[in-house]
Amino acid sequence: MYRRILIPTDGSACSERAVEHGIGLAQATRSSITFLFVEDTLRNYHEGVMVEVEQTLAHQGRVVLAGAEKIASSAGVAADWELAIGTPAEEILVRAVEFDLVVMGSHGKGFWKRMTLGSVTEAVLHRMARPLLIVPPVPGGCPGE
Repeated sequence: MYRRILIPTDGSACSERAVEHGIGLAQATRSSITFLFVEDTLRNYHEGVMVEVEQTLAHQGRVVLAGAEKIASSAGVAADWELAIGTPAEEILVRAVEFDLVVMGSHGKGFWKRMTLGSVTEAVLHRMARPLLIVPPVPGGCPGE
């Protein structure tokens, strides 16, 4: 049913829950996984972030993705990763067309925070043409967030 699964991650506790869930699903369905980290350039440019900070974000992305790939590998799941630059929701939507399923975490921020901060998962949900599995946070939110 699902041969290729895309799992966007930002390294947060909530997205790590989605990574774990996606790996379990890939084990059960014998699917391969691609992990995706998107360096949010639009936010960075509006906030005046300099090149050094962008390099730090790219390094953070590689660390997050390599960690997710290691977890998948230890579970016997074929996985690779991709580091993208752009607006997270847009990059996820562009790449999703190549996959059978997208697995994403939700931060469970609630109505008012979504209205003021936005939500990548919500933006993807309303425009996704592929199946999307949203992994909710644990009751009380994700630890460390």
